Amino acid sequence: MTVHLKDNNKYLKLFAIEFVVAAIILTASILLFEFIANEIVIENEDNLDVNTFNFFYSYISAFNTKVALVITFFGSWYFLVPANILVIVYLIKKNKQQYSLIAAILSILSFLSGLFIKDIFRRHRPLVPVVAGVDGYSFPSGHSLGAFTFCGVIIFIIFRSTIPGFIKWLLSILILVFTLLIGLSRIYLHVHFASDVLGSLLIAIMWLSLTFITIQLVEKNIKISVRKDL
Repeated sequence: MTVHLKDNNKYLKLFAIEFVVAAIILTASILLFEFIANEIVIENEDNLDVNTFNFFYSYISAFNTKVALVITFFGSWYFLVPANILVIVYLIKKNKQQYSLIAAILSILSFLSGLFIKDIFRRHRPLVPVVAGVDGYSFPSGHSLGAFTFCGVIIFIIFRSTIPGFIKWLLSILILVFTLLIGLSRIYLHVHFASDVLGSLLIAIMWLSLTFITIQLVEKNIKISVRKDL
């Protein structure tokens, strides 16, 4: 009994640390999003957006635009919809039905919340985009939001896998860097402001943090209950 109590205490301490960290990240992302929405989007304090556009202007070229269009494709629903479906099917085949459900819910919530927030702020897109044919409201960036959320799901799956720790970190960093490039491609193409992309990142962090907290609550309670019954 003493051994099981010690094990339970260990799990409780680990859960407490993870819960606090996730709660801090969630709170910080909410506060930062509120700041961006109020100060930049509503009050039109556009120093961040203007300075970011000015930085990218010197890099605009035919070749860089082609590269940006390729990168930005991976944030489009032409890629994300089948990619999310493949992830869900993969998790089901691995008997991870609970994770497949979470992945499905996250992708849907990410999409719907992006549309809902766009309709609230109704921010117009930047003038004179590098590419034509982009419409709809600007804040937040749907490409970036979908990509950031998908990135979080993939990294979660990687860290729950049995591959070596070094490879987990390497793959996660590479995926995160590429996802950030998707957001930067939207700014380079002048179809979104930097604050649109940053807002999308914060929304994705909110959803991922809430999901992580929920998973930890459920899994830790199950582990502790099982150990108490032994």
